[in-house]
Amino acid sequence: MAGEQDPVDRVMSQAGKVAGWLARTSWQAAGRLPGGEAAQRQFRRAEKAVLEQFRKRLDEEGTFTGPLIEAGPGVVDGEVDTVRSAMADLLRLSAELDRDQGRHHLFMAIVRQLVPDEARILAALSDDGVYALVHVAGRPALGGPQRIVLRNASSVGRAAGVMLPDLVPEYVTRLIGLGVVTVGPDNPALSTQYDILLTDDRVRAAETEVRTVHKLTPRYVRRTLRLSALGTVFWDAAQPR
Repeated sequence: MAGEQDPVDRVMSQAGKVAGWLARTSWQAAGRLPGGEAAQRQFRRAEKAVLEQFRKRLDEEGTFTGPLIEAGPGVVDGEVDTVRSAMADLLRLSAELDRDQGRHHLFMAIVRQLVPDEARILAALSDDGVYALVHVAGRPALGGPQRIVLRNASSVGRAAGVMLPDLVPEYVTRLIGLGVVTVGPDNPALSTQYDILLTDDRVRAAETEVRTVHKLTPRYVRRTLRLSALGTVFWDAAQPR
């Protein structure tokens, strides 16, 4: 459709905004906690380990030539230069890549973040499948906003034959965060899936928590799960031959 932004371009644009917000929020939260300086030092060490692994993977593809950076509020002048150099390298690379190469880099980044069960879920959704999804919430007896106790429980885990069915809500949440699946409205045609899903151990445990811990009335928010536009393009490129 004319004027509609490509899903790959949209995700690549949003990624930078999300990364910046996460970094600022993490540092601000650490600084407000008791022993905040120690927490920030631990954060920097953990972040450095992640960055080292990330750079190693990018170096294997020849996609990153800049020096390793360690972000944080306590950078010195030399580190500021390093940050600028790394950003210059990224901007240079972005100018050199064509559209197909840009897609390749994005798709490789997605693949590296998947675990095997998540790959099975994508495979189950790849044939235009639509599966039941439920949030378990609690509603006060006298009205007021509901409280969601469990998000993204889905029948897709059973259909995909995942190894760790108890983690399906977390798998689905991660896939939503990657932009490869999308949540849609309730579908009455999936009534059997919804009925089976309500007997799931995680769903029943969440219902018990709503009743006994939060003293609320359980409510099930019915939704559906399917591949997103980005997920469809990604699967077409990534599916095994």
